[in-house]
Amino acid sequence: MRRARYAVAKTCDVAPDKGTIVKLGGGECALFRHNGRWHATGSLCPHQNALLEGAPVENGAIVCMRHGYRFDLKTGDCLTVGGYGVPVFPVEIEGDTVFVSVWEYD
Repeated sequence: MRRARYAVAKTCDVAPDKGTIVKLGGGECALFRHNGRWHATGSLCPHQNALLEGAPVENGAIVCMRHGYRFDLKTGDCLTVGGYGVPVFPVEIEGDTVFVSVWEYD
């Protein structure tokens, strides 16, 4: 396994407190900017695979627009029902570019 780092967006392309889906290697992730901090999670709510595009952030939690499931931005843990969660990925900002890192198999 190796850590891969991808340039996924420009900072100006991500609205605050709303999910933006971007390509991440061979897949995708959801980017969020909340209270001046950047977060990246899996792109789908694990409850019924609803896309997190446009999902609002309220008090540090992503709110799935399909059924209102809430996920902690920092940990990905579901705050609504135990046993669910979304993956979280490290985010770095360099200049006006957003980078997200993932572990990939060689």
